[in-house]
This record gives sequence, C-alpha cells and structure tokens, in this order.
Amino acid sequence: MENKLKTNSLHILELNKETYIPFQPHNLPKYFNEIPLSSIVKFKSYIYINVDSLKKSLSHYKNNITFNKNLNSSLLHQK
Repeated sequence: MENKLKTNSLHILELNKETYIPFQPHNLPKYFNEIPLSSIVKFKSYIYINVDSLKKSLSHYKNNITFNKNLNSSLLHQK
C-alpha cells in the first residue's frame, strides 16, 4: 500500500484518503485521551487527529483553524 501525504493552506492533512485536522499541543480537545492512538499523527510540530474521531464536523474545524501568523499583529501584541 502506498502512503500519500497531502496538505493544503489550512494544514489539513490527507493520508490514505483519510482527513486529519491539525492541533497545536496546547489546543488539543478535552477528550484527547479518549481518542485511539491509531487516529493520531504527529507531523511538523502539529498533532493531527482523524476527523472521524472528533466530536465536531469538518466544516467547524475548517472555519475555526487559525495560526498566529494569520492574525493581525496588533491582536498579537495587545496589552
């Protein structure tokens, strides 16, 4: 079986026709310890979780994925 790895601009990962959503270690879902290890991939400092193992839909995560580089710098440096 050939493994194909694809990413897009939101860093959503596709591996063997399965979709994985990226999480930074400090933003993991509260139920992370209940997710089977076979549904988790660590790649380039992100933790990817198979969308079938998540409690919310793929569209929810696509609409809420942000990375600090995408935020306005004034929001990052507010005091």
